[in-house]
Amino acid sequence: MRKKTKILLSSYLSVLILSLALYAWAGQWGLGWYRRTANESAALAYEETVRSVQTLSAVLAQAPYATDPEMCDRVCCEAYACAAAAESAMSTLPFSTWELEQLSGFLNTAGDYAHALCGQGQPFTERQRRELGELADSAGDFSDTLLDLREQLHRADVRMDSREVRLRNVGEEPGVPLSEELGAYEAGFAPVPLRYDGKYGTEEKKSSPGLLTEEEMLSAAADFLGVEPSELEQEARSESGDSRRCYRAGDRWLTVGRAGVESMTSSRLVGEEKLSLPRAEAAARRILRQQGYEDLALLSQEQQACLALFTFARVQDQALCPDCVLRLSIALDDGSLYAFDATDYDPQPYDLRWELEEDAARNALPASLSDAECSPMILRSPGGEPVPCFVFSAKAEDGNTVEISVRADTGRQYRIRVG
Repeated sequence: MRKKTKILLSSYLSVLILSLALYAWAGQWGLGWYRRTANESAALAYEETVRSVQTLSAVLAQAPYATDPEMCDRVCCEAYACAAAAESAMSTLPFSTWELEQLSGFLNTAGDYAHALCGQGQPFTERQRRELGELADSAGDFSDTLLDLREQLHRADVRMDSREVRLRNVGEEPGVPLSEELGAYEAGFAPVPLRYDGKYGTEEKKSSPGLLTEEEMLSAAADFLGVEPSELEQEARSESGDSRRCYRAGDRWLTVGRAGVESMTSSRLVGEEKLSLPRAEAAARRILRQQGYEDLALLSQEQQACLALFTFARVQDQALCPDCVLRLSIALDDGSLYAFDATDYDPQPYDLRWELEEDAARNALPASLSDAECSPMILRSPGGEPVPCFVFSAKAEDGNTVEISVRADTGRQYRIRVG
């Protein structure tokens, strides 16, 4: 090899080594920058969690002393905002909120409870004052724990968790992880039971009359499928909740709860399409009548391949119940029932008070929507309770459709949708 060639190769190798060294240094510097940024973000998220829980505790502590309806609403709005902020900040900490299920659930429950009490138009009841006070005590204890852990973080007795350490699966850094300390605190954290009409409420529901025994469940399944009870095979059972049973007859599976048949599905291959959509609808209505479902209105229909899908809503007091629905699929080759879903259907009649007429309910509308079309409906509250309403729909000046629901028992606006 000539001397000139050796010199060129040496130069190229030197440049390559120097480039790799610079690249490695830049990568190491960038990794350090990202690590510092992640640590600062986690610290900021924790500080926001501490501030939000502190504020939540202070706001809830005002509730027992609020007597004016407007002040009660203000306290609830502020508490809802603080709980949402705390939950949002906790979700950005470098560990999953499912690890702190009780604490995250407490913030969700406190926020939902405060939201449910907003707009009551009346002072808190004694029970609500007591429950808000209990929430304040729990939030205060939670806040004290967060403040104590913050001091331990500053002293390095506790360290912030690192997603990088978890991903690399390397040795533990010195200090107890923050998630471990919070998990230990959560183990002794007692949730506050709240009685209210909301997602997390423990309001006792009225027991449904006529709950089926196990023999009656088997009989109901056989009647629904049109077979003898001896032809059914029990596939599964659940001892929790409503003690559901799953039965099979050939290629059809059916689930029955204590209140009756909940769902059915088939696994057979549907043949060539022979029925039109109107004929399939007639078949669906006939099947529903045979199963004892009356007073239903068609909400939607569509065709998917060789199946016709229908959604029917219950009608009571000449009012549509859009949240109380039955869903079923009809096979378009022979008009048979292919799938059925009654999990969102309540067979028990509602005990409702329609105190107002439509004209009186219109007084709750703004003047610009005084000519809105009206439909009586029975809506479902976040806690599942039926609410009688007059639903007014109209086009606004900006072209959007505005839907305002007015309670038929109080005359107050219940829900507004714009879209």
